[in-house]
Amino acid sequence: MQGKLFTLAREFLPYLEAERGCSRLTVSSYASDLRLFLAHLQGSGQPGEPTCLTLPNARSWIVQMHRAGLSPTTVARRISALKSFARYLEEQGHTDRNEIARLQSPARQQTLPTYLGQEELLRIRDAALRQRTAYAAFRDYAMLSVLIFTGLRRGELLNLRLGDVDFTEKTLRVTKGKGNKTRIVPLVQEAIEAIQDWLVFRRTKGHAYLFTTIRGNRIYPSRLQATWKKVLARSGVTRPGVTLHTLRHSLATLLLQSGQADLVSIQHILGHSRLDTTGIYLHVVPSQLRQAVEAHPLVVSHSRDDYGARR
Repeated sequence: MQGKLFTLAREFLPYLEAERGCSRLTVSSYASDLRLFLAHLQGSGQPGEPTCLTLPNARSWIVQMHRAGLSPTTVARRISALKSFARYLEEQGHTDRNEIARLQSPARQQTLPTYLGQEELLRIRDAALRQRTAYAAFRDYAMLSVLIFTGLRRGELLNLRLGDVDFTEKTLRVTKGKGNKTRIVPLVQEAIEAIQDWLVFRRTKGHAYLFTTIRGNRIYPSRLQATWKKVLARSGVTRPGVTLHTLRHSLATLLLQSGQADLVSIQHILGHSRLDTTGIYLHVVPSQLRQAVEAHPLVVSHSRDDYGARR
């Protein structure tokens, strides 16, 4: 029989979206994580009451996850969901004390993101145009151009509306970013032209979403993912681990390596709330390190003879 915690967990989810401004993806992730914790309580014979939110129960769940071979990143995310839920229960007066707040999360693995080079990105853009119909060609080319030149997340792209594009100011308003925060992203001419070409073909069924299916319906994540798989296969880019999110990593990496954009600017473009999140893009190849060191203003190019003469 399910206890009170199950009911409180269902009440917690709308709170996340309405009060905390969490995205639907985040809410869905929290819901899944909490279901797993509650299932763990049930499996261990716990009654599912707020009093069951104890350190021993949480730690036994963590041990179970480690034995299942889950990564430290996944475990840390699930602990974060549980800690948020426990904090909510304390704020709402359902618990007298919050033991879960003392729970330590495992260190997350810092892995360098996969990114594509300029040639690979051009091949992907070209592959988007190779379609059976002009409608699909111009739409897919516009969608991938926006992703490549702005670094938008998948959900942010699909939530774009006609009014979010400002051709005069050459900007894009992202109104449903992570945490429902709004930001303005600059548009380069290539992305502007791709969008303008697409608008000639765009069909609609009474909504203002920028990208639509051939029947005029809004595009959903599953359709975008299917489109991406076809374009990627057509492009000939076969490196492992390349996803739609790789385009976001690629933008940040190329901007940083160009030397024309600082980390704070890239943070704003990507919509990161913390600068250390953007800091993962500070990965460079050895040749770039060599170039950076030799670009030091005190380094002077001269021969050994010149140096000897100076002495």
